[in-house]
Amino acid sequence: MATYAIGDIQGCLREFDGLLEKINFSADDELWLAGDLINRGPQSLQLLRRVKALSSQCQIVLGNHDLHFLAILFGGHKASGKDTFEELLQAPDVYEIGHWLREQKLVHHDQDHILVHAGIPRFWASTQAFAYAEEVEAVIGQREGITLSAGEVSYKEFFAKMYGNEPPRWDESLNGMDRLRIITNYFTRMRYVDAACTMNFAEKGSVENAPNGFMPWFEQAPIPSKARQEQPDRSEKILFGHWASLNGITHSPRHIALDTGCVWGRTLTAYCLETGEITRQPAY
Repeated sequence: MATYAIGDIQGCLREFDGLLEKINFSADDELWLAGDLINRGPQSLQLLRRVKALSSQCQIVLGNHDLHFLAILFGGHKASGKDTFEELLQAPDVYEIGHWLREQKLVHHDQDHILVHAGIPRFWASTQAFAYAEEVEAVIGQREGITLSAGEVSYKEFFAKMYGNEPPRWDESLNGMDRLRIITNYFTRMRYVDAACTMNFAEKGSVENAPNGFMPWFEQAPIPSKARQEQPDRSEKILFGHWASLNGITHSPRHIALDTGCVWGRTLTAYCLETGEITRQPAY
């Protein structure tokens, strides 16, 4: 049995199938998919149907493009001109797919590895990060028809109010949508941060062009939390996508970048957890 983590597929079904063939993916193997399964590529509907059929062998974390689709489907938002959701949104099984997708995680961890779409702030210990992810997952994955207590956020309200860059940094006292939004933004949108882990959402380029006062989230020194005097650090490897301009390079053995820009004509990457071997499928 082997476990393969795969970066942002973004509707590139042909490359996904080609990569599975290259790694000789079998019924005994497992896939870890780093989010952004869909959008910008040509076959979002077919890709989701394919992954859903493989779901007994998959661990999936949600990316910002997956959440964007759910915000359109359940939150009342409209697709933008750059989105490639039209076929998916018109599919007869779109709500079945949507409800299945919102059952997926923001963070998955096992075998001394952590899978997340964008990253994990350095001032959260791993156990804290898992707990915060579960807060959001409990809202996104709510069962239909449940009765909520006063002040609780429904999954439809979450998707209606999900967008935004505020608050820009973490505070344990945050609650409601502000708390849910910043947790979601750290896990699914983070690239550059400053010394206080304030996120910069404007810059998406390579680390050589880092904005003044900001650094890649994985280069930030651990920050002691108010509740803990020791610096939270982690021994696990973090596997993440989201940042195509890194092209798989972090210069850190504990931070494995999986998004190598398949949708932009480069490659789709698989990383074997057991061996560290990397396999790439060029874009067609």
